[in-house]
Amino acid sequence: MFEKNHDYFRAFVNVSKAISSTWDFQNILDEIVENAVKYLELNAGAISIWNKGGNRLEMIAHVNISQDFLNKGPVYADKSMPRALTTKQPVIIPNIEDDAELQYPEACRKEGIKAILSIPIIFKENVIGVVRLFDNKIRTFDEKEIEFMSSLADLGAIAIENARFLGQLKKDHQREMDDLWDYFSDMTGTPQY
Repeated sequence: MFEKNHDYFRAFVNVSKAISSTWDFQNILDEIVENAVKYLELNAGAISIWNKGGNRLEMIAHVNISQDFLNKGPVYADKSMPRALTTKQPVIIPNIEDDAELQYPEACRKEGIKAILSIPIIFKENVIGVVRLFDNKIRTFDEKEIEFMSSLADLGAIAIENARFLGQLKKDHQREMDDLWDYFSDMTGTPQY
């Protein structure tokens, strides 16, 4: 057990370093998925953002997922393991053959997926996305694994919200610069380009 806890700690260090060293949230999310797959000894994983307007989960980071699986079609939040989003709790599917919550069970079979762990990404009590982890064997996840992944999902929430905040800040700054340029042009008669 000590070795597993040590691995989880190493994953937190890796993700924390990524968060503190870059504003590139894509790099951070990739780091989260890669560490989750590596340290939980899984086959694949993905992070998706919940587009509430379109009721879709839009994948923004993934590891070890085939192009065919990526192209399977739109993933609707209310048709693909919705309990993780509605209850704000992790959802475990130890064997996809025994579950009716999958939107694309045939695509999962073709991908070799047998078990899925779905962890909501929550920021300030709002679900903003989901981490999905896939195994090619029937599997349950213990409390420590779920706690580990929930903590990584929390770090993902921080990265996503930081990226949104930075994006909005850049837009606001650009708008202010445009307004300032317009004002300057009007005052001086300088042509706008």
